[in-house]
Amino acid sequence: MDATGEAVRVRRGRRSDLPRVRALLPAATDGRRERFDRRTFASLAGDVYVAEDARGAIVGLVSVAYLRSVTAGRTAAVLDAALAAADSAPLLDRLIAFAEMRARRRGCTRLAAWIEPQDAALRAALESRGYRAEQMLVADLGEAG
Repeated sequence: MDATGEAVRVRRGRRSDLPRVRALLPAATDGRRERFDRRTFASLAGDVYVAEDARGAIVGLVSVAYLRSVTAGRTAAVLDAALAAADSAPLLDRLIAFAEMRARRRGCTRLAAWIEPQDAALRAALESRGYRAEQMLVADLGEAG
C-alpha cells in the first residue's frame, strides 16, 4: 500500500515501461538519453524496479548499479535512483528497503547511495534508515567524451 492506501506492487522494470516511467526521469533531450535508458533497463549490471499502482500507472522507480570491487573482493552496490510520484515518503522508504533486499541477494554487504544535492526527500528517507556520509569523494569531470 502507498500513502493513499492504494495497492502498489514493485516489479522488475522492462523496456516497455519506459514511456510510462518518463514522468519520473529527467527529460530525454536527445536520442542518446533514450537509448541509454533502454539499455539500462536491459542491463545485467544493475537492477531497475518500478512501483506500479492497481491501475497500471508507474508511481515509483528504484535503480541499483553493481560493480565488481577489486578492493573488497566481491560485488558492491550503489543506489542510483529512488523516485516516488508526489514525493510519497512511505513509497520512497519501501523502494529503498526493496533495493537493500535485492543488493543483499546479490551478496552485497553495503549499499552506497548517489544523491543529487537538491533531492531532500531521498536524503531524508536514507538518513531515517541509518545511512550516513562516509568514505566517498566525488569529482565533476565535465563533459563526457
